[in-house]
Amino acid sequence: MKTWLLIALVFLAGLSGMAVAANMSSNGILAYLSYHLILPPITYNTIAAYINLGNLTPGMNGTVESTAHLFVNSSGYFKVVLHHEGLDDVFSNFTVTITIGNQTVTLNQDKDEHIVYLMPGNYTVSITVYYTVRSNPKGPLGAVNKPPLVVIKPVGEHEGDHGDNYTAPNGQGSDKNQGSED
Repeated sequence: MKTWLLIALVFLAGLSGMAVAANMSSNGILAYLSYHLILPPITYNTIAAYINLGNLTPGMNGTVESTAHLFVNSSGYFKVVLHHEGLDDVFSNFTVTITIGNQTVTLNQDKDEHIVYLMPGNYTVSITVYYTVRSNPKGPLGAVNKPPLVVIKPVGEHEGDHGDNYTAPNGQGSDKNQGSED
């Protein structure tokens, strides 16, 4: 009986070896790789500016300046976005010029986002609002600390194709309308 058991074990081992050899020869796979890369998040903090346009009348235009602060702990791309929802019925022109370090971004109702590259540091952010009230404005009669007017947030790797909506660290972007106030 021991002989039959030994023959059966040898037979099974031979079949297992043939299955492994057949699998290797048919697929040709020699190795697999797995890993999980952990990158530190881009961290940043802001101290917001509060912009008060005061009392407005139809057809009125003006300029208001304010300052915000931005603290960036690691370099990366950031998207600056103007939220103009609800402002389009009140203003025929609402343009915001933002200067962060040596980079200037101009946003308006037609071009409401822009990507900048920032190095670690503490930034004083200059914000200038140019506005013209419509001759026949509609919408709410007022707004108090309407959140948010302008936001900044890190851009993910998948958004790395910046096209014409990017300002390089030296302030020289490929944005064709950069600096215009139309």
